Amino acid sequence: MNETGDSNEAATADNGGGFDPREAATLLEQTRRQARRQFEVNPPLLTLIRAAVILVGYGAVWWSVRGQNPYTGPSPAALAAIYGAVIFVIVVSAVVFQRATAGVSGQSRRQRGAYGAAFGAAWIAVSVFQGALAYDGASHAIVYGVFPAAGQLLVIGSAAAAMAAAREDWPTLGVAIAVVALGTGSAFAGPAGVWGIIAVGGCVIAIGYAAFQAWLRRG
Repeated sequence: MNETGDSNEAATADNGGGFDPREAATLLEQTRRQARRQFEVNPPLLTLIRAAVILVGYGAVWWSVRGQNPYTGPSPAALAAIYGAVIFVIVVSAVVFQRATAGVSGQSRRQRGAYGAAFGAAWIAVSVFQGALAYDGASHAIVYGVFPAAGQLLVIGSAAAAMAAAREDWPTLGVAIAVVALGTGSAFAGPAGVWGIIAVGGCVIAIGYAAFQAWLRRG
């Protein structure tokens, strides 16, 4: 009788109290997604913030230079708007990065630091070269128009494309190439129009990438 009772209890445990392998797989997938989101350094919301910053920053400069003839360059208020927007994005990105990589060390952290140094050097180089153009007597249309607007995209976009290709990060590579193409094409719009085209085009690229990131999250 005891053996029969034990057998029935075992069968009941197997049928009602056992752990379904499908449930285990689902739980594992949910845990993996949560961990990936926790350590994500470039979430879709941050990309949308960047889209807004591009639209507001470059749009403010375009608004200040539209109709200038001859072209003299952005107003101090417009420059304050674009640099303030850039600083805001840098601060927000740094906060997100610190939270996502808290406790992470080793090669991955060193690699990200190297990437940051490379982008910083590229950004500074464009600004210094702009000063060289002014020193060499280039026109305001070049020094304060086409070059600062499109040059940043060409240099930083190319650096991002090279890094993404090295990591085989194809979505980021596609975005970087689109940024380089935007910078190249917008230069033909002239010193005033280049700001407006980048404002709209850059915002569209960023929104599209944010939508792609959100789609990947659901996948």
